[in-house]
Amino acid sequence: MNIINDISSSQKGLFTSAQATSLGIDRMALSRLASHGQIEPVAWGVFRAAAAPSIREEDVYAAWLATNPATPAHLRPFDESGCVASLGTAAWLHGLGELKPEPITFSCPKRKQSRNPSLRFLRRQLPKEDVCMVAGMPTTTPRRTILDLLDHGEDLSLVTSVLRDAELADFAMNLGDEVNSRAAKCGFGKGFDLYAYLKRG
Repeated sequence: MNIINDISSSQKGLFTSAQATSLGIDRMALSRLASHGQIEPVAWGVFRAAAAPSIREEDVYAAWLATNPATPAHLRPFDESGCVASLGTAAWLHGLGELKPEPITFSCPKRKQSRNPSLRFLRRQLPKEDVCMVAGMPTTTPRRTILDLLDHGEDLSLVTSVLRDAELADFAMNLGDEVNSRAAKCGFGKGFDLYAYLKRG
């Protein structure tokens, strides 16, 4: 447990089985610790030390740890080179709008797949200016998040609430032209003022 506490202390109380294995704790030992209530599974291959409190973003953080399970969080580059929380997951992490984090969505520069229906991976390389840190994870900025939601066909009423909250927090300035350029993609005619439409709610 001392080893596990050392691993998890810088990862919001969480650790992966791969991290534990690299430090000499085998799966049998993890099973014994789980059966005695000393650790708790929170996702496939991710555990929480039982003494650590559960946190709001636990499911998202556990999924992010699992995208690179052998590497401790503090050794990962906190930039666009790894998996970045995106779309509704990013909006939820920022506290914008009414979207839920599921499916937990990451943009990754290399192809990733999962059989878990609550996980989604987008293969793309984001520019550095579109990534910021939220809750200890690389996350798309509010501006990039709003544009991504439009690009991926999110319900416009939900995008409206994200845009409203972002502007109230001074997160999403000067988005008019970029939003309007997506009017056709959202089913409106050429020249439609999508930004004004969203602003009206």
